[in-house]
Amino acid sequence: MKKIILDFGSLSIDADLYDSHAANTLYESLPRTISLEQWGNELYGPVGVELDNGKSSRPKLVSEIPPGGIAYSKRGNYLCIFFGQKPAWEVEEIGRIRNTQWRELAGQSRLTRVTIRSAE
Repeated sequence: MKKIILDFGSLSIDADLYDSHAANTLYESLPRTISLEQWGNELYGPVGVELDNGKSSRPKLVSEIPPGGIAYSKRGNYLCIFFGQKPAWEVEEIGRIRNTQWRELAGQSRLTRVTIRSAE
């Protein structure tokens, strides 16, 4: 796993990216700032780089993501950060917020951007 930091400006959270094509492509593009929208207990926004360029084996898409899960949605080319919301459609889980730090997201209002950078 690759260690990353999700920096929301007023809040920084430690996370890990799994060893998958989409996660590795995201990691190679860091640092990256993403504008965010909130839908219930999910933050999402356009990644700005194609994480699934057809070179990977078929990604495992899931309809449930546990709180703290980080996912990629090819539909919309979104990075999604879950802290209690069920995905609107199937996504590829590519990482995880460490421990229970995801709980800090629920108490925040108006998180409109995140800068993702390597912690290594």
